[in-house]
Amino acid sequence: MVRRLILVAVLSALISGAGLRAEDPAPPKTHTVASGPFEVAATFEGAIQSHGAAEIQIKPEEWTAFTVESAIESGELVQAGEELVKFETKAFDREFDDLQFQVEAGDLAIKLAQIELELISKTNPLDLEAAERSAQVATEEWDYYQKLGEALERQSVEENLKSVRDMVEGSEEELDQLEKMYKADDLTEETEEIILKRARREVERAQFSLKVSQVHHDRRLEQELPREKRLKEVAKDREALSLTKARVNLPLTLSQKTVELEKLQHAQKQLTDKQQRLKKDKELLTLKSPIDGVVVYGQAERGKWTTTDAMRMSLRRGGAISAHQVIMTIIPDAGAFVWVDIPEKEIGSCRVGQTGDLALTAYPGILLPCELMGHTRVFTKDGIFGGMVEVKAEKDDPRQRPIMTGMTGKLRLVLFSEKEAIAVPSTAVFADEDNTNLRYVYITVEGAEPRQQPVEVGLSSATKTHIKSGLQAGDKILLTKPEVK
Repeated sequence: MVRRLILVAVLSALISGAGLRAEDPAPPKTHTVASGPFEVAATFEGAIQSHGAAEIQIKPEEWTAFTVESAIESGELVQAGEELVKFETKAFDREFDDLQFQVEAGDLAIKLAQIELELISKTNPLDLEAAERSAQVATEEWDYYQKLGEALERQSVEENLKSVRDMVEGSEEELDQLEKMYKADDLTEETEEIILKRARREVERAQFSLKVSQVHHDRRLEQELPREKRLKEVAKDREALSLTKARVNLPLTLSQKTVELEKLQHAQKQLTDKQQRLKKDKELLTLKSPIDGVVVYGQAERGKWTTTDAMRMSLRRGGAISAHQVIMTIIPDAGAFVWVDIPEKEIGSCRVGQTGDLALTAYPGILLPCELMGHTRVFTKDGIFGGMVEVKAEKDDPRQRPIMTGMTGKLRLVLFSEKEAIAVPSTAVFADEDNTNLRYVYITVEGAEPRQQPVEVGLSSATKTHIKSGLQAGDKILLTKPEVK
């Protein structure tokens, strides 16, 4: 009976103990750190850009009106030197001919200006000498008139009047003597009358002459002589001013004609320069291919055709082409590179020389080896940088296929790769709550609580994170954060 009770007690104890152990929490999952191969890659969208593409554009020096007469079709194969676009020439020829006439007229104008300038340079001293001589003569005339001429003129006028008076007096005296004489002599009355009559007429004429002379005398003294004096004074002043003007104007006229000649020469140089520029631009009226390749209308920017549709309209007959506008691109068979869009979050991990594979949309299942050659320092669009990736496949590579600008694909770029690296599950790496740049893991310690271990992390793949320092092979870490007791 006692044995039975003891057995029951033991069994109850065992069952009770087993029940207690069944309620204990399961131990946390761990991961044993090991060294091995680890790789991190990123996938980017890309667009192909051919090497050695020749952008065809017009770079005129003068002519601006380029109207299409004919153009090669987009997609055609061309050889170097083959005609691409031909422009209308009527307007150009008309402009060139008009310019030629302007140049010839300008040459004649310059020759005439040179002759005129040469003549002025020779006549200016003569004109100045004549002005000085005229001024000197006028001054001398004025000085003479003031000192002696006016007095002589007045004296001459007085003398003239006196002479007439004397003549009148003489005539009157002669008449008076005749009358006295004829009264005393025995001459016949008829003869006497004739002589007296003649004498009386002489007296009348002399008196009239005296009257006229008196008028002339008064007019000469009161009006003409002051007027002549003023005219001589004005002439003297005028000639002096003319001399001053000549001394100023003659050199200025020479300078003016010199400047006019230089202006004509400058304008002529502009015309001749324009003529030379037009001669060069005439070669642009027929555009030829500089290389062998495929013609594509428009311009490619970062592997994408941006102006093809617009150029297709412009390159029709009668279409207008603007200067410095890429109208078509010649794509040679010279290899290609890839423009890829790199998000801002990935740019810090991209390094020149990183390799990868390109999967072209046009050739499923074929991967072409690539290498990152560089990337932009600024955004190409919001949040996106531009990367340039070289396609490394050779022409005889069986994976190689014809590729050209505008094709698209996806690039898988290896950002990190090591044969022996420590990488742990990303879920086992935790960030500090106060500083997310600080990372740590929990290392298990036998017989003690897990220890928090700071680590330096690198890149992460889809499931793992590269540990640069802080762990070594053989360490056991928790896959989840331990519960706080």
